[in-house]
Amino acid sequence: MLASPFAHGEQDYFGKDKEPTGLIGNLYDLKSDAEREPTDVVGKNGGVDAKEFYEAFAKLIKKGFSEKDLEEYYMGDEQCNFEYMAIRSAAADKVPEAFGSSYIEPKGVIVLYEGVIGKAPKKEFRFAGFFDDAVAVLVNGDLVFYNAYQDFNRLKPEERSKAFKETGSIATDAYGKYITLKEGDKIQIAFAEVPGGGILGALKVQLKTFNYDEDQYDDPILHPFVARKVDKDLEEELASTRVKFEQKRVPEFIFKKGE
Repeated sequence: MLASPFAHGEQDYFGKDKEPTGLIGNLYDLKSDAEREPTDVVGKNGGVDAKEFYEAFAKLIKKGFSEKDLEEYYMGDEQCNFEYMAIRSAAADKVPEAFGSSYIEPKGVIVLYEGVIGKAPKKEFRFAGFFDDAVAVLVNGDLVFYNAYQDFNRLKPEERSKAFKETGSIATDAYGKYITLKEGDKIQIAFAEVPGGGILGALKVQLKTFNYDEDQYDDPILHPFVARKVDKDLEEELASTRVKFEQKRVPEFIFKKGE
């Protein structure tokens, strides 16, 4: 049986205590090089220079998070297994803590999950959602979804939600390109935390032919992006997060383990 979402009295935000899913995550500290020396991401006052951070993040995205580029940064001590992303609100220190690296300051960091599709819905869909401060999804090295709090690097989402247009809030969905996946496709999902403080976010999918209910802003209430078999335990976990999802006929994305 999978671990409870409250394995240590609280939600397991990044998959620290999950069984292997094949979508494996590492923490990278963009403010430190591989020897833990400061990079240009460190600002003059010792904080994070947001412009430098987003430029470094954009460079990684444009190069498909290549191993060579990632090796320039300090990597956390442990890995996590992605099942879903649904954080209503949490302290930013949960990011390095999940990767066994509480000594890393919870700012100027990214979490990168990588995996190879074993089985995916044979339907057209798009990624959607948000993360404070940024989220990016790549398929075979191509950027298919992006949403960020600040837009220094001009990597704009394909479409913004009506809620964002009305409120301007980071905690509102953006939408990516419509795609289809097949066995062997490589998926990379990156979440970024820039200044520290707090985190919140949800990664979702929108099936092109599904009839979704709408929220108060007339935006669709979407499915969660799930990297495992959907069962009653998972449904209970998703409900416990208090993030609103469509839970009927949730699509399953199964990843090859050990690749």
